[in-house]
Amino acid sequence: MDYHAFYAELFGPVEELVGPIDPMTIVALIGFDAGGPLNLCTVGRDARTPFVTYVTCELAVRDDQATGYMGPYELMMTCDDEDWCRPLLSDIGRMTLEDVFEHGHTLDVGAWVGESSPIQGVVFEEFARLVIEGRPFGILRVTGVTRDELDFATEHSVDKLVQRLKAAGVCPQTSLARPSALTRR
Repeated sequence: MDYHAFYAELFGPVEELVGPIDPMTIVALIGFDAGGPLNLCTVGRDARTPFVTYVTCELAVRDDQATGYMGPYELMMTCDDEDWCRPLLSDIGRMTLEDVFEHGHTLDVGAWVGESSPIQGVVFEEFARLVIEGRPFGILRVTGVTRDELDFATEHSVDKLVQRLKAAGVCPQTSLARPSALTRR
């Protein structure tokens, strides 16, 4: 497999809808298979934008990723804190080796981030689904949410929560400093 050509095609929707992929990839000294973080491509990091989009770039080519209707997939998060985002995406990435995440799923991350973090969960949205060389692949957008937002998504649906978050102007960005966007349930 030509990995450069594969990722150029898979990340086409990212470049079209979010912006150009930065030339440098964030690479770990200790690889993912040895317990280190995932490698990440970015949009906006080189320009030092307040929110950077991080896209994993080594999950979809694995043979051991648990997959559903989208086929193998990468994770994407737009966040204002790389030191918070990178380990979170890596932990979720490890989970994809045993569990399938799809559009509409939620994940409580409170145990990972601690109860002092305003962001206590994540929601998953299908960002892109493509067929490359006859096989389905995808990108799941991961958005951090507060505890009450996570509870709302669990009770009502991720789609209804995302609609509210977009109306409040906070989605798809994950900000560690924001209060809940829900004013009432």
